[in-house]
Amino acid sequence: MSSQTPKSAESTIQEARQHYAEKRFKSALEQFTRAMKLCPCARGLRRERCTCKNFEKVALEGGSIFNEAMYTCKCSVGKTFNKCDNALHIQALDYRAATFEALQELNRAQRDAEWILELAPRVLEGYLRLGKIARLQKKYEFAWKVYNTGIEVGKIHGLGANPKMQTLYTLRQPLQRRFSRRDPLKNPQEIVQRIFHFIDFATLVRCLRVSKSWRGYVSSRGNERLWRAFIFQKEFPLRFAPSTAAVKALLSYSGNDVREVIISNAQRFRLTQKKFNAILQASKNLERLSMREAINEQLQIPARRPLVFNKLAHVQLENFLKSQPNFLRMLVIHCAETLQSLHLSALPAVGSRTDLELPNLPQLKLLWLEEHDSPYPLRLEIFTFAAKSPRVQHLRLHDVRLGYDELHRDISSTEIDELWKDLKTFTLGVEDITVWDPETAEIVQKLTALRRGTDFQHIDFDFHWKWDEHGPLARGGLRRMFNHQLTPLTVNGVDLYNQYDDLRSMRLTHAVISSTVMERSVAGAVQAGKLHTLDLVFPLERHGSAEGAASTEYLREHEWLRGATSIRNMGVFNFRFRSHPRDDEMPLPAFLASFPNLETLEIRSQHYDITEFYTVLEAILKVTKLRTLYQTAMQGVLLDWLTALTEKAGVELISGTRPREWPRPIED
Repeated sequence: MSSQTPKSAESTIQEARQHYAEKRFKSALEQFTRAMKLCPCARGLRRERCTCKNFEKVALEGGSIFNEAMYTCKCSVGKTFNKCDNALHIQALDYRAATFEALQELNRAQRDAEWILELAPRVLEGYLRLGKIARLQKKYEFAWKVYNTGIEVGKIHGLGANPKMQTLYTLRQPLQRRFSRRDPLKNPQEIVQRIFHFIDFATLVRCLRVSKSWRGYVSSRGNERLWRAFIFQKEFPLRFAPSTAAVKALLSYSGNDVREVIISNAQRFRLTQKKFNAILQASKNLERLSMREAINEQLQIPARRPLVFNKLAHVQLENFLKSQPNFLRMLVIHCAETLQSLHLSALPAVGSRTDLELPNLPQLKLLWLEEHDSPYPLRLEIFTFAAKSPRVQHLRLHDVRLGYDELHRDISSTEIDELWKDLKTFTLGVEDITVWDPETAEIVQKLTALRRGTDFQHIDFDFHWKWDEHGPLARGGLRRMFNHQLTPLTVNGVDLYNQYDDLRSMRLTHAVISSTVMERSVAGAVQAGKLHTLDLVFPLERHGSAEGAASTEYLREHEWLRGATSIRNMGVFNFRFRSHPRDDEMPLPAFLASFPNLETLEIRSQHYDITEFYTVLEAILKVTKLRTLYQTAMQGVLLDWLTALTEKAGVELISGTRPREWPRPIED
């Protein structure tokens, strides 16, 4: 700290301020200068500014303004004079800078403001003055960095209570939104690469329009990996569809080595043969192809060698094959040896009864086939397809009619057991009631009987129509599927007496399975501690029976299941117990409470009004240790009450149905 300044310096500043107030700026400058010279820090010498410092250059290059003020000096000033934080010296210099501002001599004002930083880097006045002058000069980024430095200095040196700190925050605020976002390209290269690694394709395309430097970076050699996924998933108007030239340019950024192509709407993308040819030429190492929605133009894939897609492993075509009956066969010819997953929605019209005319698929593991409202639905010869794809592990069929070919019409147990030896999961979805004809039902029955079901880990029957004694789900096909007969059943030489001893999950929707059949089918998996997910669909009340009798009896028949330690997820559907019951007349909560490891419950019944159903849920929450509850009935105030109840119990409440995971992981 410098020694005390003579009182004449204070009076000189007071006189100079009087001149300033009366706009006698020249006289004010003279008095402020005289006051500065009276500071003892000069030791009787003429003190000049240091000319080594360049605050603006340092700030714009990302350096430290404080360090520039504190340490940078190669001239004689730094060797001759020390720092000076004398309040009157700083005040005189600050006022002189203000006087230069009033005279519109901003360069001289800037030099005085920088001189304050040179003398006292830990004093806030210099940052306030230099920031103001920078704003007057329209150097807004420099001003923002000066204010930032002042705030950092104040924090480090305990000046938080200083009113000038709040002033710095206030002055910085208008500049903060504009300049606080750092250009990622100015970060170290390894950070830049990591940032762009997490940017999706659509955002990457927008990055091309940020600036020339951004465009140059993202499209430069060495960044081809950023463009390996060619993905158009977001909806956009037809007029914004990329041109063929734009498609070629985007593909070229990958070094013409695209590995993934996803076009969620080929019609809006305006996919043409020219665009498709560009994709073919730039994706010789393609691994995943997904296209949706039909187009009018018939696409062709050249049948030349070498193969076009010799690494393609995953194909997804949804509503794309309606107008492209030959596209699938042309595509699969090129990837038959590498294809691992195939998802087809809306099958190609290649005849009324077909195996899709595909070659052998030795590596295929996931097969998902869907049909939707086709005016001429085909019947898939599933056993011929199975013979061509021996390694399928996951099978999912939705509204697909199944049929026999001549070779497999009279298939025996021995022959059928040789098909799909690796099949572990089977998902069957049916929304269209006309799909469930006797031939389809019989084939599904045989599929679930492969090797008597001993290899299945996950079974999911997602039927979307109501069960009744005379409806589709009462047909022999589904009833026999889960051994509704008490004696071993053989149909056309195929043994259907199934025991799913390795089963991990059974999902059911509207499919009522008797307790006897359920026990015979999955008791082995329960005893082995393997079955962790199970749905129970309760039967309808019998005509003339007491209310709740059928559901109560159904639970009683599942006494063998009660207390199973392996059960973690359950669904209970379409039950109806007695109205206004006593505790002993509400058996469902006690049944669910018997499972010590039950974590997730989906509950739904069309036989309750929501007020009564709330009491059922309340009773269940009191006696179970759930983590997640799925329901669809509660609305309005009752939903608010249920939300409060689940929060108190530490249960996550989800209004909706459990997701049907596919493919399900194969467990050891």
